[in-house]
Amino acid sequence: MHIEKREIFRAIAEMAYVIAKADKGLSSEERMAFHKIVEEELDYESWAAQSRFELLDEVTQPSIDKAYNEAMHDFRKYKDHLTDELKRKIITVMQKVAEACSGLSDQEALIIDRVKKDLQQL
Repeated sequence: MHIEKREIFRAIAEMAYVIAKADKGLSSEERMAFHKIVEEELDYESWAAQSRFELLDEVTQPSIDKAYNEAMHDFRKYKDHLTDELKRKIITVMQKVAEACSGLSDQEALIIDRVKKDLQQL
């Protein structure tokens, strides 16, 4: 896997982390859902996203804003490698993580809409 794609997949994990923490914090159910979802959506390359998610969850535990900004920084940095298909995967992963536990909350919907707008500008 190219470095650029790996960094995009790691940024996808950061966005999933943002969504998972957005409503009531990160539950074990959301952690398990994330791993299942990225395996389905990112296939063999899901390891890059999974390792970033675990690092965020277990070590750095950034705020939602910090994780969001870091992910968007990476998307901007690697925008030449950010295909429409990858943009769809970002939104799909976020939506599935949001819906996996207690359904899509208003706050999660706002974040997803913000990501869609930010990605359109790239």
